[in-house]
Amino acid sequence: MAKRYVGIDLGGTNLKLGLVSADGEMMESLSVPTEAQGGPDHVLARMADGVRQLAKKAGIKVDDIAAVGVGVPGPLDSAAGLVYIAPNLPGWVNVPVRDTLQKALGKTVVVENDANAAAYGEFRVGAGRNVSSMFILTLGTGVGGGIIQDGRLLRGASDTGAELGHTIIQYGGRLCGCGNRGCLEAYASATAVVARFREQAAVSDLSRQPDLECKDVFDAADDGNKAAARIVAETAEYLAVGITSIIHALNPELVVLTGGMMGAGDVFLDAIRRHVGALAFPSAWKVCDVRWSTLGGDAGILGAALAAEAFDRTGQRA
Repeated sequence: MAKRYVGIDLGGTNLKLGLVSADGEMMESLSVPTEAQGGPDHVLARMADGVRQLAKKAGIKVDDIAAVGVGVPGPLDSAAGLVYIAPNLPGWVNVPVRDTLQKALGKTVVVENDANAAAYGEFRVGAGRNVSSMFILTLGTGVGGGIIQDGRLLRGASDTGAELGHTIIQYGGRLCGCGNRGCLEAYASATAVVARFREQAAVSDLSRQPDLECKDVFDAADDGNKAAARIVAETAEYLAVGITSIIHALNPELVVLTGGMMGAGDVFLDAIRRHVGALAFPSAWKVCDVRWSTLGGDAGILGAALAAEAFDRTGQRA
């Protein structure tokens, strides 16, 4: 029987699970509420139960699963499967995800940062499947990052080597949630787009909407709202500045953008490309491209599962 793996994408609202073949085909999927307010032990129990539910839904036994991969938000020790802290998950401090799930399921468990998992998914079966070096930016509430160099995840000395959203693009600039100023995340995340729009269009009906979202700003720009159009144009420039700095550090073949801003479409992507082309060294830009993700919301699930597959196959982390 061909081997099958489970990927889990741990979010503050939902747990998304997928049964994945060794070559990256999503065979079955499941989404259940995280119930994060219950604390880490409760969430880990739900993750283990989710694996059992997924196996039942697919008509197989848990024993038929070769290994499980988990993508977790926040800093961690991937070798030990220990999550240091997950800011959006109450009580998640020094949580032994790997050991707890291995005991509950009797399966090998691999733990990765969620953006690293997304990067690995895009590298194996998505937009980056034909390259050996790339990085990903996840454009959501924050800006996450993952790096593939020479076909391997680049983690750094303490598993924080791909915090690309905290590349500083403006010294002394906007305050970021990390406590520093001028981070890319403080300018180009979905949260930052809304905040910057409210500041520049404080007296407009749109800016006063309490539930204003990034998509609303982009939609308003498409409808001719000048303040919104200015914010969108500036966001493309900010992203290009951050992307260019990372290109100059890594000299990759590909940059993949994912997250909610994918809905902005090719006009926004083309603006980013145009700015990067004007800023980057020609020798670096001529071998690089900037693309939207091809896996979208499944990248984290697939990447986590394929990280488990890589460990099962080689005995080494992805």
